[in-house]
Amino acid sequence: MNLPYQQKLVEIVKSQVSPNISLPAELSQLLEISADSAYRRLRCETAFTLDETVAVCRHFEIPLEALNELVASIVSFRFNPLGKDRNEFLAYLKNFLSHISQIANFGEKHVFYAAEDIPLFHLYGQKTLTSFKFFYWRKTILSHESLQNQKFNGNQGDPEMIELAQKAAVFYAEVPSTEIWTEETISSTLKQIKFYWEAGMFENLEVGLLLLEEIREMLRLLHRQCDLGLKIKPGGNVSRTPFTCYHSDLMIGNNCVLVQTNERKSSFLGYNTFNFMSTSNLNFNFQNEQWMENLISKSTQISHSAEKMRNQFFKGLHRKVDELQNFMENE
Repeated sequence: MNLPYQQKLVEIVKSQVSPNISLPAELSQLLEISADSAYRRLRCETAFTLDETVAVCRHFEIPLEALNELVASIVSFRFNPLGKDRNEFLAYLKNFLSHISQIANFGEKHVFYAAEDIPLFHLYGQKTLTSFKFFYWRKTILSHESLQNQKFNGNQGDPEMIELAQKAAVFYAEVPSTEIWTEETISSTLKQIKFYWEAGMFENLEVGLLLLEEIREMLRLLHRQCDLGLKIKPGGNVSRTPFTCYHSDLMIGNNCVLVQTNERKSSFLGYNTFNFMSTSNLNFNFQNEQWMENLISKSTQISHSAEKMRNQFFKGLHRKVDELQNFMENE
């Protein structure tokens, strides 16, 4: 039986499912059919009904557009709806953790990260900085009512949120990665801290200075990873996971991630300050991969080699932190 669209759907479903999940069993339960019937559908010996196709697409969050890669100008994205209350923010973090844990569980994987802003995985290694980001996002970006009259004091971190963020950082340390930074990659976070200081939304100066010190610590860890060409796990242990970093003089424009595994490619685009949307569309991923390769070709590798340029790059980043500290202390 010639079922090209069903074959495509099965390929996509297999790429979406974690290796430790039995797809026939999952399909059997979802469609309320026997295991043998599920196997026949997966082997494309029996056609899915229209209702079964819709059920499969909904369950595995696959857009029907994914079955027709011929329409190059149409791309469907999955995104993480985000509301203002705590549970919705927790759902956002759990979804973020789910994505990186699934990537880490693949046998072959690599993440290419064009960093307009500091990649969240680096921030999540610093507890107070993580608390500040969550506070800033919920108070200033999402306008959460309960935070509107509060100042950031460094102790408002939600333990469950912090734990989810730290778990994400642990998984990222297990994924070989190539990051592309510019001299402006840390500017967004520094501007957020400056804005809060000027607006009187820090409890005291010490809170702001603590955040700057954690940025310095994050930069020291990143510098060390570049020296080694290896990732450092939260806690300070050096891993065997390869890490490559480039310095780009070009403006990146937006946080963009390309994930490559032994089974698929996916792209993640930042939007609304800190959220992201993703797609596995072949045409889009091809375009994204070409853009990444072009950006890398015009950048300078500062990991594992080019010690002088690496030291100059990080010296420039630390100078930005020092300038903000001098401004805050002398305003």
